[in-house]
Amino acid sequence: MGKSSSQVVGYRYYAKFAAFIGNRIEKFLGINFDNRGWINKGKDDTSDFLAINKQNLYGEAEGGIAGVIDIHLGTPDQEPNLEYQKYFPLVSGYPYQSYLVFRGEEGPDFSGVGGIYEEVANILGASGRSSFYVGNSGYMKEMLLWVKRTRVRNDGSGQWYEVRGDGAVVCEIGTKSMSSSDIEGKDFNFSFKVKNTDTFTRPGRENEIIDEREVNVVYKYNPATDSFIPSNYSTADYYIRSPSYGHGLYYYYEREINIQLAGMGLVDLILNVKMKSLDRPEIEITGGFISSIDDQTIESTDERGSISRNGTYRATVLAQGNVTVKLTVNRALDGFEEHILISTFQLLKKSFSKIYLDLDENPDINPIHKIREILTDDTAMGKPGSDVNDMNFMKAADRIYDEGLGISWAINEKSCIEAIEELCYHVEAGIRVNRQTGLYEMVLFRDDWFDEEEIHTIAENKIKDLSLEVMNSDDIVNQLNVTYYDRERIKNSTFSVYENGSILTIGHANAESVEFPYFMNMRNAEIVANWKLKQFSTPAWSGSFATGWKEARKWNRYDLIRLPWSKKWNGTILVRIMKINLGNCADNAVMIDFEEVIPYSGEMNTSIVVDAPVESAPQTPQPSVNAVFEVPYYLTVLRAGQTNADLELSNNPDIGYVAAIAAKPQNNSLNALLYTDGGVGKFEQVSRLDYCDVLQLDQPITETTTSFTVTGILTQTANSNNLILLNDEWMGFISFDNETKVLTVKRGVLDTVPKKHSSGSLFVIDLPDVAFDSIQYAQGEIIEAQVLTTTPSGIQELSVSGAGVEIKSRAIRPYPPANVKINGTYYPETIIVANDIVLTWGDRNRLQQTGGEILGFFDGGVTVESDVTYSYELLSESVILSSASGITASSATIPASVLVPNKPHALKLWSVRDGYESYQIFEHFFFVEAVSLILSANTTSNNVSGNTLAEANIIVNVDTSLSANMRFDGSNIKGKAPAGSIITIEVEE
Repeated sequence: MGKSSSQVVGYRYYAKFAAFIGNRIEKFLGINFDNRGWINKGKDDTSDFLAINKQNLYGEAEGGIAGVIDIHLGTPDQEPNLEYQKYFPLVSGYPYQSYLVFRGEEGPDFSGVGGIYEEVANILGASGRSSFYVGNSGYMKEMLLWVKRTRVRNDGSGQWYEVRGDGAVVCEIGTKSMSSSDIEGKDFNFSFKVKNTDTFTRPGRENEIIDEREVNVVYKYNPATDSFIPSNYSTADYYIRSPSYGHGLYYYYEREINIQLAGMGLVDLILNVKMKSLDRPEIEITGGFISSIDDQTIESTDERGSISRNGTYRATVLAQGNVTVKLTVNRALDGFEEHILISTFQLLKKSFSKIYLDLDENPDINPIHKIREILTDDTAMGKPGSDVNDMNFMKAADRIYDEGLGISWAINEKSCIEAIEELCYHVEAGIRVNRQTGLYEMVLFRDDWFDEEEIHTIAENKIKDLSLEVMNSDDIVNQLNVTYYDRERIKNSTFSVYENGSILTIGHANAESVEFPYFMNMRNAEIVANWKLKQFSTPAWSGSFATGWKEARKWNRYDLIRLPWSKKWNGTILVRIMKINLGNCADNAVMIDFEEVIPYSGEMNTSIVVDAPVESAPQTPQPSVNAVFEVPYYLTVLRAGQTNADLELSNNPDIGYVAAIAAKPQNNSLNALLYTDGGVGKFEQVSRLDYCDVLQLDQPITETTTSFTVTGILTQTANSNNLILLNDEWMGFISFDNETKVLTVKRGVLDTVPKKHSSGSLFVIDLPDVAFDSIQYAQGEIIEAQVLTTTPSGIQELSVSGAGVEIKSRAIRPYPPANVKINGTYYPETIIVANDIVLTWGDRNRLQQTGGEILGFFDGGVTVESDVTYSYELLSESVILSSASGITASSATIPASVLVPNKPHALKLWSVRDGYESYQIFEHFFFVEAVSLILSANTTSNNVSGNTLAEANIIVNVDTSLSANMRFDGSNIKGKAPAGSIITIEVEE
């Protein structure tokens, strides 16, 4: 009789793992395994996990999935995952990083929850599994993640411009805005915090805080006034009683209210003020975008001259983050009266979005918001919000919202410039820096984007060197094959658009392909594809011209010009500036490249005159003026963000990065390539750079020179965010006069100190102009680098060797001391041997100085970086006369006794932290002089008295033969002599 046996027919596989999504997200909407359908998280589900029970998702043989997915959105205060922490106790919470943790039933207690959560807990708990069931095949199948981030920026703050006046949520496209009926009768508790800090000044008690509190306010919508009004506070919460210390005294009041308005969009902020004072109060509102301030205060004067005010200050603000209102009274009158500053505020329903209705499951982000985020986020280009023309960007965001051209994207790695260009391509737009304001602006290529008065005109006699060609003249494109991403089908999809009239005219179709990877529906792709097809299928003029007309210097890229040229057309044609060059020191003419504007509506013009093509041999790539250097900490932060930079340095403080900048050597050069040998002698391409402007020093400058003449021009608008590199000294840009060629700068910024310069190239850069080698190099390595220029026809050849850069761990080193003075003077040439040297300086902070205005060497000090001390050495003829280290103060005294008379001396001063000395040190050479005779004396008939230095020897010779003391004052002779003396006076004729 046979013996029975068991047979294994398959295995079930379980795993615990983390899957990182990327940067900050707002919501996790769903997951799709192996394209088997979406498993969605409920709209009203606010939990931070998703429980799944799909054990037969892949079929009977392959099983399915079951378990719990912990969701981490990447908030700034994100805590470590508890399950992850079991195995890695010191694991990070990964702030600003969104990720998922797949696990079993361990974790949150699901008992009593019911539904899918309790069901999964029971299934996994009964099986004794604490891991995620991934199926029967032994590997995890492909997953698609559906996430959303439209109303939250990468740093976790609310969108820059979320809701406009009509209630439209312009930051996302595809979501229904709230109406009055949606919010009527509801209470909205915003945890609205008002912090009142009131100070006054009187003799003996300056800046004393007399009132400080916080008030939480609940707002209720009032349909009668269509506004939000506070419902739970008393005006007594805002009363301030000025202390009475004597009749006739005046006090200085400063009342500051910090209002948390993030996410409320445009509101009318009303401040009701009632007070008495001798001076008119000042209102200052900061934080958020301010569109207007309206002073409606009513004044009256009493018999004592004090002014009673009872009225309102009203401002329309775009509330993002904290809005600070500061009311300043220079002279409040004390007369044993109560002086009250009542400040209340009312949110009018211009817009509202704190509570919103996601009626559309598939909202896209407004591409204008994404472009602005790339510009301003510290993990991208890191520009301050003040560098962006918010009114212009709001106009563009409104227009894109009305057109419905929302985008969605998920990218792994892409340069900021490339990303912005792709977004602009999707919506037919361009971005520029306005040369008059220095602000970033959007230009939408629409028929009515510019008003009539904004379109430039130019007389034909002011145009010279005009060259023309006809775009699309050789082989007109009359068919576009369009690719976009179809969200519903979860795949790339294609369709074609045709210009039938053109196909009939030329007898065949000539097709091109366009891709819109960030459009999630055919509707958007079709709209933009039709716009582009009209441009491709319409012969139009393009070309360039030069002009010496000074008004042309005020024009900007993408501006429109009514261009006359009687040799080719009657009247004018409308052209768009595609590139503008302000010339150089040899030729100050403005060079403009243009393209004729193709209307998005209306009939096409088929009457065309074609110029004969002009052929010219392309110029081979020419060497560029460039600089290669180790990256300072500031640029490392701008490139990677301070969090990432500090994390890299904490892991390995001795690392250094190599970067390069270059000036454009020729007109047809596209960009330049950075090659490094990686320290092993074999050059490889590591990065690509855009050209920056370069000026040439036209005069020798000393350490204290801040304005000097240069040669060259700036083709791009520069502002306070631009840096200048001259012979290893970084400077901050202040201004440049195109007429006088005078450049004004801040000297010795970042980790450098001022130096003397007799010549050199001044590279005027912004972050996109810098090419970074992403390889981490160790201290002491010498990296050779080459910058090779490119043209459409070739690349400059590699040399056998390049410029050597020695890695000195520059990014981790503390900044050197600044604003150094010797005996109260900058860089003295001589010092008297009898005087002590009093050395003073200002503190700098590498970690703090990563945003805002760049500090120069001669600016005041800031809070010193933690653990930084200072050291100095005084030398003469290579002999150390005096030295000290571990100094925590910002001054030191060197006694005069160590000085050597009539000898040159060198003084060195530097900072130290954790064994790292500053990248550059302050060093100054001066001459020590011996004491000269300084005598102040009075004489009498029998003695001489006076004062001089102790070291001076004084010899007084007394002429005993002198028997008379006479004085001549120009007209009279007076004097005394002993009796019987003979006085002889000789008069010369």
